[in-house]
Amino acid sequence: MAKVKDSGDALEDDFQLSDTEYLSDGQDAGEVFDESGDEAAAGSKRKAAPAVEAPKKKKKPMSKKAKAEENNTPLGKRTKASQIEYLNDSQDRALEHLSSIERDERRIPEASFKDVSPFALDHTLVHLESFLKFAVANWKAKLMVKDATATPSAYEQKFGKKGKKEEPKKKNDPKKKPLETSKDLPKGAPVVLIVSASGVRCVDVIRALPLFAEAAKVGKLFAKHLKVPEQVYFLENTATHVCVGTPNRIDKLIGDGALHLDRLELVLLDCHRDAKRRTLLDIQEVRVDLFKMLGLEGLEERIKNGQTQVALF
Repeated sequence: MAKVKDSGDALEDDFQLSDTEYLSDGQDAGEVFDESGDEAAAGSKRKAAPAVEAPKKKKKPMSKKAKAEENNTPLGKRTKASQIEYLNDSQDRALEHLSSIERDERRIPEASFKDVSPFALDHTLVHLESFLKFAVANWKAKLMVKDATATPSAYEQKFGKKGKKEEPKKKNDPKKKPLETSKDLPKGAPVVLIVSASGVRCVDVIRALPLFAEAAKVGKLFAKHLKVPEQVYFLENTATHVCVGTPNRIDKLIGDGALHLDRLELVLLDCHRDAKRRTLLDIQEVRVDLFKMLGLEGLEERIKNGQTQVALF
């Protein structure tokens, strides 16, 4: 048996001889362990080939056809899992200044995300009232109650709500039941809060809610021709079941204490696509305001506790 020689400088103080140091005369030196040191003394050495690991299974990418179909499907009509994924991705882009841990803490819990897949109709303004009937449990008792203490303004008494002199009242339809009234409706505490990307879109949404406007005025919480003091006065003196607004103005009114969240059951994100096919979850300045609003202490607490649900329309 021939002993492989090595220089003393290449050995550590606590070096121990390995069984592989002793080779037969005919054994290939390539099998000797590789030691850092004088290569001339140790001869040419090669490391043993590493063990081959089993290839990891890669996630099958979505086909172009399937991806195109999903992109063309309105957000409100996608699966709950797809909606949550889209919302979380939008949140990451809006709150990119926060760490991943901080963003995770502000996620909307899956249990608080309303599954709207059973709603079979298209998510268009024509069917918005039907959607609210579907989304709000016992909707008649919550959205169709008139405030018995409400008094019309002098202008409305003279010209009516539409700006014209009121015509003689027609006989009541016997099939149509009169709306319930209550003296205990709280002021400025909606049941439904619809969030849209712009003031122009808010106007369109409000026009699509004539049924609920019969019971109580729809709150206009956006900046187009409306000032914050006017909206504060409205909320402090008016019982409203449905409010429609933009994220920035809603954030302001909640912060001022004018918009109360005690009865809020549903935050509906209006995912209408604009001319550039963008929703409020795609426009950076809008989604920044949106997730800032959803992160307000009072609202975030209600969402995480399951008192308020979030849905896409």
